[in-house]
Amino acid sequence: MKSYGGHFEKSHPIWMDLLNQTGQTFFSNRPLLEGELGSWLWVLVLVVLASSLSAFLVTHHLMGRHRRREAMAASLKSPRRWMQSSPITLAALGQPRRWMAIRANHPEAIRRALGLVNPETCHWKEGLQRAAERHLFVSPPIRGWVLVFGRDVPVPFDDIDGFYARMRDIGLALGEVQYFCMDPVHQSHAWMRLMGDKVVRAYAWADQTLWQEGPFSAAEACLGMVCYDYAEDQPMFASHEIDPILDHNLSQIHGLAARWSLDPMSVRPSDLAAECGWSGEWHSVRA
Repeated sequence: MKSYGGHFEKSHPIWMDLLNQTGQTFFSNRPLLEGELGSWLWVLVLVVLASSLSAFLVTHHLMGRHRRREAMAASLKSPRRWMQSSPITLAALGQPRRWMAIRANHPEAIRRALGLVNPETCHWKEGLQRAAERHLFVSPPIRGWVLVFGRDVPVPFDDIDGFYARMRDIGLALGEVQYFCMDPVHQSHAWMRLMGDKVVRAYAWADQTLWQEGPFSAAEACLGMVCYDYAEDQPMFASHEIDPILDHNLSQIHGLAARWSLDPMSVRPSDLAAECGWSGEWHSVRA
C-alpha cells in the first residue's frame, strides 16, 4: 500500500495487474505491442496450469469415488454370499430346536451307529433342507465335530427314560456325544454331555426338573445358567408371564454349545471339511 499526500492507494499483486493490462489489450482490438507479447505468454501459462490443476483434481476425485464404490461392492459381496448360503438355519433345527454334536471326523460311522434307514449322501445344503422337512441329516466334519439335525432327533420331555437309553447307546458306540434342545414357546430346555455310556452332565426341564445329573459345569456357571434340583421350589409365574431364569437358560444354550463343542449358528461353509454328509431316517422313529 502506497501513500500519496496522506492518501493511501492499494497495491495489487503483479499477476492481477498483468491480467488487467492483458484484458485491456484484448478488448481494445489494437495490435499487440512488442512488450505485451510476454504478458500474453504469462497469461497462457497461467491458463494452462490452472486447467491442468483442475483436470487433475476432477480426475482424482472421480477415481477416488470409483475406488470407494469398488471397495463397498467387495465388502458387501462376502456377507451376501454367506447370507445366501445360510449354512444352518433355525428351520433345520426343528421345533423345538434340537441337535446333537458328536466328536468325530467320519460321518459314515455315525450313520451306521444311528442305523439310518434309506441313507443317502447329499450336499450339505440339500441335507439341511431335508432336515427341515423330515429327514435326519448327519453333517460333514466341522472342526472335529459332526452335527446331527432333523425332526427325527428325539425330544426328551415326553419320555426321559427312553431318551436316556437311546443317548447312552449312541455314546457307547461313538464316544463323546452332546445334545441340546430348547423350546422358546414353553420354555422347556435340555442339554447333555456323554463320554461313552457315562453321563458327564445332563439337565432337562419342562414344567419341572426331569433330569439333573453330574456336577454343574464351569461353562454353565460362566453363562449364569440356573439348574433346579428335583422337587426344588421354584418361583411361580402366571401362564402368560415369562420366568426370567428359564428365559435366561434358553438364551444361553447356544453359548453353552459353543463352549462344549460348537454353536451351529456360528458355522460357516468354510468350516466344513467336505461338501457332503448323510441323509436318512432314524429307524426307531420311522413311521
